Amino acid sequence: MKWLAWTGTLSCLAFAVVVLAVPQVRFLFFGLPEQRLEGSVFSKAETGSAPVAEANRVQVEEALRDAGLSEEPVLGDISISGHLARLDDGVVTSEQLMEYAEGLRTLALRTGDFGRQIPSTFWDVDTDQLRADGWDAYRVVDALASEEGEPYLEALGGAYTRFHAFKLADMSGGGTDDTALDTALDLFEAAIKLIDIVPPEHMLETSEYIRGREQAALYLWQQLIVGSSRRNPLTHIKLFNHGFTTRFHVGTIWQYETGIALDNSSIWGVSGFAPEFVGPPENNNQVEHMSISMTVQGILREPLLVLEAFEEFETLSGSATAAEAVADDALNAAIQQAFIPGFEDDLPSAIAALREQLHER
Repeated sequence: MKWLAWTGTLSCLAFAVVVLAVPQVRFLFFGLPEQRLEGSVFSKAETGSAPVAEANRVQVEEALRDAGLSEEPVLGDISISGHLARLDDGVVTSEQLMEYAEGLRTLALRTGDFGRQIPSTFWDVDTDQLRADGWDAYRVVDALASEEGEPYLEALGGAYTRFHAFKLADMSGGGTDDTALDTALDLFEAAIKLIDIVPPEHMLETSEYIRGREQAALYLWQQLIVGSSRRNPLTHIKLFNHGFTTRFHVGTIWQYETGIALDNSSIWGVSGFAPEFVGPPENNNQVEHMSISMTVQGILREPLLVLEAFEEFETLSGSATAAEAVADDALNAAIQQAFIPGFEDDLPSAIAALREQLHER
């Protein structure tokens, strides 16, 4: 019987490999005018930033400290010591670093206006994917500090404000009606608002697989809450790819605020989900699972059969238990039943229907 199970699962996955052999969705969105992934430097005419006078090393160090950067790296951030080393090596100039510090202060003030201030250390990171796309921390800060970057900043800041309120209530230990499920679904508001405000031509990169406002909002929402994807268990290739904006989600910001590295499961938890959608205690990544399932079903149009095959493969390979697979299958099915049929016609109603379907009674 186990041989038959493996045969059936591999047959389904063979189909999935054909359909999902390469990352099919890459959709980078900063709300910037005509700035694709060409790696060009932003001019002052584009950002509107005022020139910054040349400064000495001590002044640069003080400016970076005043901007909220850490003295030494905490979670892979460049930190003051890293920027000064770049200055000493001639990689950057004092003028560039003073402009960077000014941009960081602008981001802090603006996100503070939207609610909870995003720590400067969150922005102070270069990743391989960032560099591969022709960007770095300096360009990101310069772009988001511009007038055109404000809608994206408002979306991320507003989402983090809602998430931060949930985390404080969750950590208080005094009992709260707020839940991970409610918080995650509430963050759709920021994604929808961003899509409605910023014209499509301001996207850094689009995807042929995103065919309308509701799908775009769904994809941006998935990036805002976890930014992660799922890999095909046979090819190990991501089913979708947020590019360098993968780290631009509320969980990453929380890690820089607390100074503690955590995974999405530890950050979110599973409060609010009915027990049948969670299963055993170790199956604690249901916010992430929900967002990925909604994206795969709603944008890639993958049927439940493929998702069930993935779950079966993980069970047979020993990476998940049968009880975890049952809960994950139930969650996938609930999304297919409550969210997928109507989300492109009435996204708010589909979100409400999914909330009601998944919520513990």
